[in-house]
Amino acid sequence: MGPFWLTNIVISLMIVIGLLYSLRNYLLTRKYARTKFTNALVALTAVFLVQHLYAAYVFYMMSLSLSEHVHIATPLLMLNIIGFAGFTIFIYLSRA
Repeated sequence: MGPFWLTNIVISLMIVIGLLYSLRNYLLTRKYARTKFTNALVALTAVFLVQHLYAAYVFYMMSLSLSEHVHIATPLLMLNIIGFAGFTIFIYLSRA
């Protein structure tokens, strides 16, 4: 497993940690205000959580099968970094 693949997996897992933090906050909010909006936030966060867990798994499986094709990991790493930057801005703006 090369460093690009490992970095992709770590970034995906960091996003998962941030999503768990967001899910915790949304569930606390949902306890006090049961609206369609808070239900949608919880559902959307759960979907993103599953997506990023699956992405980490896919990066791991690709690292095993495509270990000699490092050039594939670089564009995926760029997309993952851009996604992480956007998610970091989202966490910063919506912190409780």
